[in-house]
Amino acid sequence: MSKPDDLAFLTTDMNDDYNEAATSAQAAPLFGEAEETTLVGKLGLFKGSRHPGAALFHVLFKALAVLVYMFSGMFTSNFVLVCVVCILLLAFDFWTVKNVSGRLMVGLRWWNYVKEDGATEWVFESADDASEISDVDRRVFWGALYAPAVVWSLFLLVAILQLKVQWLIVIAAALCLSGANIVGYTKCSKEARQRIENFASGGVAGSLINQVGIGNVISGIGSLMSKSSGAATGPQAGVAAV
Repeated sequence: MSKPDDLAFLTTDMNDDYNEAATSAQAAPLFGEAEETTLVGKLGLFKGSRHPGAALFHVLFKALAVLVYMFSGMFTSNFVLVCVVCILLLAFDFWTVKNVSGRLMVGLRWWNYVKEDGATEWVFESADDASEISDVDRRVFWGALYAPAVVWSLFLLVAILQLKVQWLIVIAAALCLSGANIVGYTKCSKEARQRIENFASGGVAGSLINQVGIGNVISGIGSLMSKSSGAATGPQAGVAAV
């Protein structure tokens, strides 16, 4: 078996502009060394994870943003301060998920680059050997990726019902940043797209949402993602989906 650092990405032939950008993006290895010797590993947090440090920060910033939003009113009435703190935590979380935890925990990476003509090219990559990914890392990553979007959606509903318009700034930032990572990593992962389609088409939850017509919408989204990822195999898209 090859070393983790030697893992390659599934790519297609691309133009020189993309190759130059891809070379710099792939400089960081997909998987790092196991972090069993870190303080997080020694404390026994995320037992079974190959990257407990990455898993900790994958969850930490999300949790702190939610906690600050929920309980800041007990300590201060300064909306501007709370808003700034929440958005900073959300920005830290977005950067961590996009650049660190996704690559280490599930072997996925999405990014973009600007070509010479000014057009933006989006790239969705995944490792062609996922044997180094642990089940713990996979569950923590996807669970902590989707759960905050649900929580912030509930906050949005409550804010609208209570007419707390000013908090929509924080909620909108949270939904946009978490939504960007959800879309990016879902396009990287065929497994994630399949989960969305299965959720819409089967099981109790799928039956309930199909009864109110939402199932067709989710199925449509899954189909669009599949088509989008399929189109990514062309010479202009850059990278083949998993």
